[in-house]
Amino acid sequence: MAVAAAAAASGSRFKKSICDGIIPQSASLAQAFLQVKRAGFDGYEITMGGKLNLDTPPGELKSIAAAARDNGVTIVTISVSRPFSKCPLNDPDPAVRAQGVDVIKKSIDIAYALNSGTILLVPSRVGSGPQLTHRYEDTWKLTGEELRKTISHAAQAKVILTLENVWNKFLLSPLEMRAFVDQFHSPWLQAHFDIGNVLQFGYPQDWILTLGPRIKRMHIKDFRLRTNQFVPPMEGDVDWKAVVDALIKIDYRGWLSPEYGYDAKDPDQINRLSTVVDRIYALAG
Repeated sequence: MAVAAAAAASGSRFKKSICDGIIPQSASLAQAFLQVKRAGFDGYEITMGGKLNLDTPPGELKSIAAAARDNGVTIVTISVSRPFSKCPLNDPDPAVRAQGVDVIKKSIDIAYALNSGTILLVPSRVGSGPQLTHRYEDTWKLTGEELRKTISHAAQAKVILTLENVWNKFLLSPLEMRAFVDQFHSPWLQAHFDIGNVLQFGYPQDWILTLGPRIKRMHIKDFRLRTNQFVPPMEGDVDWKAVVDALIKIDYRGWLSPEYGYDAKDPDQINRLSTVVDRIYALAG
């Protein structure tokens, strides 16, 4: 009860959401909204390429927005990383990059229709595993040039483009991420920070303090270094008290979304995640 009370007290600071991977694929979005709300989450991140696509008709978008509203759930982010798999912004072919720009613009329109304030982007990849596919310097230059073509569209729709730190061999330090975001001089291109993704090569509390107000959305994940794997929150090597202290220091007051896959063998998974998120919030005192 003490943890719940402390978490509720910090509710005015942090907003409680969750990513859609936690919901079985057989569930409709309306069913997903109901399930996450019952588990104590007020927000939901939808990944493009599943139940939501670039060609989802306007009438269906209107129904999705209504279902979220009726269940008291905010669609906090539309993740559009999947559509970029065939049209990254650092591709040497200008026609391919133009497709990527079009994907972003269409995604902005979808986010606007769903009353979502941000889209999540992983627009470029330098390589995968041992394979280098695009030079780092070229990736920086080309990605920046193409993103500039989308910012005015985002501004008109009032949808923030947020770049996530992932294992794409790009923007590997908080200083780089900060410099990359700052070059646009725009409130409509900011950062989406994943707590667990940096632990192999950095410290999330350090990233948070460096990125500061540029962080507009966050993923909650934990990582265990000795086994090199993601684990449930508060079961790995993330220093959660230091993370929460850093969030308070930068005055972050937005959504935090656990990002975990659905486990059919664990029917109480989402409720347990909700409880752990409350414990993390309670660290705010």
